[in-house]
This record gives sequence, structure tokens and C-alpha cells, in this order.
Amino acid sequence: MGDKKKDKKDKKKQVDTAVEIIVKRCPECFVTLPLDAKECFSCHSKIGRTDKHGKAQKSVDWVSYIICILSWTIFFVYIKWAFKL
Repeated sequence: MGDKKKDKKDKKKQVDTAVEIIVKRCPECFVTLPLDAKECFSCHSKIGRTDKHGKAQKSVDWVSYIICILSWTIFFVYIKWAFKL
């Protein structure tokens, strides 16, 4: 019975924190933005969801990571081929 009361309080706290956040802040330049913004109008960086403090999270640029891994792989294959290791 005590667990039900605790669950209700936890849910109420989660709802209260979600209601309190009405704007988000850019993680790069700290400009205040509307919640539905996907890109900062000031510095043009991509932004994601907000954390519990209202600061937007940085979006992950997967294309850059993939290009970096492929470049290093090609480089090591070339070194192995060039020096016959």
C-alpha cells in the first residue's frame, strides 16, 4: 500500500517538472529557444531534447563519426599494403 502512494508521488513530480519547462537553452550559445526548435537561430547548431534543467542536448552527428572510422580504416589498409606488413 505504501508503494502505491510512492508511485503516485513520483509520477506527480515527473509531470510537474515537465510542465515547468516552457523554453530550452542552446548548449553552444545559451540563447533561449522555444521547445519545438530543432536548430538555434543564433549559432545555427542542431539541438535536441531538453534535460531536466531546460538545457537542450547536442545532437549526435553520426555521419562524421562514420567518415572518420572509414578514413582511418583506409589509411591503415594503405599503410599495410604500402609497407607490406
